Amino acid sequence: MNDHSKQKSVNSRRSFIVGSSGVLAAAAGLTKTTFGRGLERESQMVPASPSTARYTEHHISRDGVSLHVEDHGNGKPVALLHGWPDSSFLWRNQISFLVANGFRAIALDQRGFGRSDRPEGVAAYSLQNAVADLVGMLDALGIDAADIVAHDWGAAVAWLTAAAHPNRVRRLVVLSVPHPLAPYTLRQREMAWYQLFFQFEGIAEAWLQRNDWALFREMLRGNGDVDRYISDLSRPDALKASLNWYRANLAPRLPTLPPKLPPVEAPTLGIWSSNDHYLDGERMKMSGQFVKARWRYEQIDDASHWIPLDAPDRLNQLLIEWLG
Repeated sequence: MNDHSKQKSVNSRRSFIVGSSGVLAAAAGLTKTTFGRGLERESQMVPASPSTARYTEHHISRDGVSLHVEDHGNGKPVALLHGWPDSSFLWRNQISFLVANGFRAIALDQRGFGRSDRPEGVAAYSLQNAVADLVGMLDALGIDAADIVAHDWGAAVAWLTAAAHPNRVRRLVVLSVPHPLAPYTLRQREMAWYQLFFQFEGIAEAWLQRNDWALFREMLRGNGDVDRYISDLSRPDALKASLNWYRANLAPRLPTLPPKLPPVEAPTLGIWSSNDHYLDGERMKMSGQFVKARWRYEQIDDASHWIPLDAPDRLNQLLIEWLG
C-alpha cells in the first residue's frame, strides 16, 4: 500500500466521560449538513476473463480526500462498510459469495484506513464526513440506491445514512453496533472503557505500539486480522487517523436531549455475536424500535466481534436471505 504524505496535525485536548453524546451530536448534525460536493473519479479496470467477475478499483476524490473503493461483479449493488481497525479486506469472504449470487459488491476503505487517504486533524473523521463519503461514493458510481452491509464504525455510518438519506438505502444489515439512539446499558458503559483510553492523543498511540503492540494484541484477544492490522497501523499517521474516529465522535460532552432522528425506513437486519467483548447485544435488540420497516435480530453464538471472519458461512446465509 502506498503511504500518503501528511502535515503535522494539531488537535485539541478533550475532557472525558464514557457515553454516546458525541455520536448523538453527530447524528443531530446530519439534519443540518448539505452533502452535495463536486466529485472526481479515477478508475483502474482489472480485465475479467469469461470465468471471473468484473473487478474495478476506484479512487474517488471527495472534499480533497481520496477514497479507495473495490468494485466487484454486476447486479444489484451492495455497499460494504468496515470499522476499526479494518479495511475493505474484512469482507473477502462476503465479496466472493455476493458476486457468485449475482450481486455487485462495493467495498470502501473508509477515510483513515486501508488505501484511502488519512486526512489531518480530528474533525476530518466526524460521522458527518463519513456519511458524506458513502453518499458521494454512490453518486460517483452512478448508484441511486444500494443495499448496505456494515460492521463496527461502518454500522454507525450506515444507521445515520439510512436515517438522513432514506432514498439511498434499499435494505440494511448492521453488525455489532446498534442504532445511535438505543439506550445505553451499564454493561455497555463497562465494556466501552477503551473508548475513553483512545481519547488521550499520543498516550494511546504510545501504549498500543509498546513492546511490539502488546496492549493492542491483548485488547484484540487474538481475534481479527491482527498482524495485518499492525502492518497497516504502522504506516505514518495511520494509528492516529484510526483513533481519530473515536476522538471525533465519542469525545465526552455535557448531557443534552437526544436528537430527533427520523426512523429508519429500510428493512433492517441487526446481527450481534455472543463473544463480542466490546458491545452489548441488548442495545442491538432494542434498535428495532427505531426502524419503521421490517426489523429482524439475529445472534451468532461463539463468534467474536469480527463476525465476517469468524462466522462467514452463517453471515453469508443471512445476507442472501435478507438481500436476495
